[in-house]
Amino acid sequence: MALMYVPGVARVHYDSIQNGRYTQADYVAVLDGSWALAVAVCDGAGDDCDAADAAQISAQVAAAVAGSTNSGVQGLHAARTYLQQRNVDAPPGQEGITTAVVAAITPGGLDMAWVGDSPAWAVRLDGTVAPLTVPSCHPCGTPCNVEEEHGGGRWPHRIPFTHTDDYARVILASDGLTAHLPLAGRADHMNAMLDDLARIAAPDRAGECVLAELLDLAKRGRGRDNTTVAVIDLVAHEGEPA
Repeated sequence: MALMYVPGVARVHYDSIQNGRYTQADYVAVLDGSWALAVAVCDGAGDDCDAADAAQISAQVAAAVAGSTNSGVQGLHAARTYLQQRNVDAPPGQEGITTAVVAAITPGGLDMAWVGDSPAWAVRLDGTVAPLTVPSCHPCGTPCNVEEEHGGGRWPHRIPFTHTDDYARVILASDGLTAHLPLAGRADHMNAMLDDLARIAAPDRAGECVLAELLDLAKRGRGRDNTTVAVIDLVAHEGEPA
């Protein structure tokens, strides 16, 4: 479990678990850049070192660029360039792809972009939870990941720049967090997690406790998938200068 604290912006508690997989193909990168605090979570497609490479490259590059531009979209475009070059140089059959969700956070602001099915939610000050992504782009289904665009669609996906005055925290994750859900819930894992998150991630709970309980929930999932969670506590609500 790791922590990054940026005064006036956020505390980020984050960790990854390998769970029942042979390879840790999730990766999280957290970077305090010149323009924003950037957090990127990537989930490599597969259970091998190529998936792990894809996730690590994409998370590190996306966070570095998002932190220096305050743009999740720019972060993912840069990650795509580096991942494509990695795959061009890889032996045939050893290419890697990955989902990604990247958030650029400033005092009172959030710019977020994603590809694939790695989810994100906002926990409001009143305790309600709102999905920030949509579960429409699994890399094994529709062709949307750090390497591949939707045919004719917008890539990457992006929420408009959002003012976070009523947000207590933001949660980014890989889809291993939702593996415990019944199959009916997996089809829309964003909304199926709302009750769990409202209970576990309530604004009055400490971020490290929220992270630990969410990872424990993932350990009980049927698929025992790699799981990464980043709990981003927005500290402007604590009376600190924003």
